[in-house]
Amino acid sequence: MHPRAITASPYRPSETIENRHQKLIALLATGHTDASAARQLGVSRRTVTYMLRSMMDELGINNRFQLGIAVGARSRSCEACPEPGRSGATDIAHDHGRY
Repeated sequence: MHPRAITASPYRPSETIENRHQKLIALLATGHTDASAARQLGVSRRTVTYMLRSMMDELGINNRFQLGIAVGARSRSCEACPEPGRSGATDIAHDHGRY
């Protein structure tokens, strides 16, 4: 079974790093692998690895599991964010708050 596709535009130099990170998180949260997320974003798989490492370094955490916990905790505090499992839950992350 293939993960649900999210329409993500390819990398644009004018796009902010935070915006790219939010798109990556949305793709991974819907079941994309690093490779399929990279294709959706128009970047290499290694770039996805570097993006994840950058987010972990910024948050002071050591692994992807901790990153998932941190991102989940931050997104739960967003009143405008849809609840997990609802139709809008896989949209690209809202632009308020980091990740």
